[in-house]
Amino acid sequence: MKRHPLILTLVAAILLGGCATLLTGCDDDGYWPYGPPSGWGSNFFYDSRLDGVWELTQANLQPVTRYDTNYMDFYGGGHGRYYYYQAGRQESEQMAYFCQENRPGSTSNAYKINIQYGDGTSSTMAYWFSNANSTLCLQWNQAGQMMTYYYTRIGAVPW
Repeated sequence: MKRHPLILTLVAAILLGGCATLLTGCDDDGYWPYGPPSGWGSNFFYDSRLDGVWELTQANLQPVTRYDTNYMDFYGGGHGRYYYYQAGRQESEQMAYFCQENRPGSTSNAYKINIQYGDGTSSTMAYWFSNANSTLCLQWNQAGQMMTYYYTRIGAVPW
């Protein structure tokens, strides 16, 4: 029987390439299927002023304690990570976000953001910046009460 080393080499290369493709398909690339909220269509953008890490410093004009704070790390392009404390333990999860400009004549703030968390929940809030874009304000209505959270831009999540 005559052997064809070139054919065997090609078959081995194809098998190895297929295995490598299958293995890299298992990598967690940090993203999950998500999309803008219903009704937003393609009318959204990713506000580059959000890029970076934000620390919650006030909730409804009250300072927050160490274990009440949370952090949002906006990577850009609609992706990021949310860090928080739960029962004194540090936790984090993926987040996706979409920004939209409110319609002219709206009585609310000029921009709104929809944040979708890795646990499947989401929130849509008005947002604006102050203090030369070093403070991020988020505001939404929860059970008839207006909630306002203030975040300060920081260099990195301190965990």
